[in-house]
Amino acid sequence: MTTIDTKRHIEINEGYQGINLTEFAIGVDELISNDQIVDTFIRSKKFSFDSLRDCVKAEPDKGYLRQAFDVDKIKITDFKKTDKQGVSKFLIDFLNEPDWSDDKNEFAKLLDRYFEIHKEFGDNEFYILSKDWFNKEDEKVIEPESWVYTYYFLIISVDRKSNLLTLTEWTYD
Repeated sequence: MTTIDTKRHIEINEGYQGINLTEFAIGVDELISNDQIVDTFIRSKKFSFDSLRDCVKAEPDKGYLRQAFDVDKIKITDFKKTDKQGVSKFLIDFLNEPDWSDDKNEFAKLLDRYFEIHKEFGDNEFYILSKDWFNKEDEKVIEPESWVYTYYFLIISVDRKSNLLTLTEWTYD
């Protein structure tokens, strides 16, 4: 992969829950796999800084929560690779978990807004990573973010036809 350029950034919030979506134009070598693209991306400044929420980028020294994963420790093998339907199933299963209270409606609103974007994705490959898949003591999750976020997961989409990589960071603090 030779280039990663920020194309658009959208923040969608419902109460204390939100989706932070950043789309990147990517210039890739045809011989590189999607796994290699994602692995390179998660170790880049485009992931560690450029895809942060606007308030964090504007005031990086303020005590805002950041990403919950240690980019030096996570690996591509930590992600679950899936297709468009697999992402939909993951999100709907998450919505249908029994531990929700009134905040379930806020997540449902986020989900509806995300699905408006998600329907534009074609035969993309998707990569999902959730903090819930790790022990609290795991070095791949960062404190205090890992214990402050009620949920935190990433969904990365790679579209080779359009040369786009889309990161959606889902948070509830």
